[in-house]
Parts: sequence; structure tokens; C-alpha cells
Amino acid sequence: MTRPRFIYAYAEMAQVAEDVRRNRAEGDPALVAAGKLSTDDADMRLRISAAIAVDWKAYARMELPPLDRTTDAEKVADLQAVLAGAEKRRDHARTAMMHEYGAAIGDLSLGELWAIHDSHDTRSLRILPYLRWESYAAAIEAILWWQQRPRYESRRFITMVNQQLRGMGYVEQERAAA
Repeated sequence: MTRPRFIYAYAEMAQVAEDVRRNRAEGDPALVAAGKLSTDDADMRLRISAAIAVDWKAYARMELPPLDRTTDAEKVADLQAVLAGAEKRRDHARTAMMHEYGAAIGDLSLGELWAIHDSHDTRSLRILPYLRWESYAAAIEAILWWQQRPRYESRRFITMVNQQLRGMGYVEQERAAA
């Protein structure tokens, strides 16, 4: 996987990870009731997504998340499934946008599409869903990228080293303005 563009957007990745967890907590019971998902699979999906959300909430605060029984392989497989769903929704939104405004809009860069949206152009009604799903997929892609790093390049390892350096006075802790 190439380096995703959101790899340092820790707060945004934490928000998306929590959104995935919340969607599963709220949506999976209906899938179980409809017979589309087993109770065991729903429990496993929620356990894994909760572990990922806890991880990224901690990383956004530059803290180490607690260790749990969720394996890296489980997290990778789960994130790959979530990414596939987000990419499918993104592609559907892109197709709807191009159907409404013509194929040429599909050639515009993300910056140009955000500019159309920010200018309150009437086309933003179809552009915004695409931009939202594109950003959502990009955040999931970044979480997956970090999850697939070797141990010595992982977000956990980097956070641990930064904490140790901060404790020794080599790294200043900066706080964002409220």
C-alpha cells in the first residue's frame, strides 16, 4: 500500500474509528435480527472495532492504548472490510455526481471539488457526499496503513518512544489551543 495522505490526521482517524464502532453497535443488531449476520460475528465485529477506536482515541492524545486480546490480523482484516465498504460508497457517490453533472466533473481534483463546495455552488449537493466518503475512506486507509506497519514502525512504538523522549526532556509536549 502506498503512503496514504491522512497518516498524521490522528484526531480525524480517531473520529472515523469511533464512527465505525458506533455504527456497528447501533446497526449490527438489526442485521442479526434480519438473519444477515450471526450473533457471534456481530460480537466479533464490535469487539474489533471497539479495540481500534480505543487505540486511535489514545493515539490522538499521544498516549499508549491499553493492550487487549484483539490481534493485529483481526484488526487488519476488519479495516480491510470497512475500507472496501467505504470505497464502494465513495464510488457510488462519485458515479451519482458524474451522472448529475457530467463526466468532466470526475476529472476535477479534490481541491477543485472542495472549492466548488466551499463556494456554495449548487453542484455541491452531489459533490459533498462524494467528498465525505472520499475523506472517510482516506482515514480508514491511513488507519490500515499504520496497522500494517512493522512493529518498530507502528503507531504504538512511535508513541512509546515519544513518551520516553518527553519524559527525558527531549521532546516538548504541545497542546492545541481550545
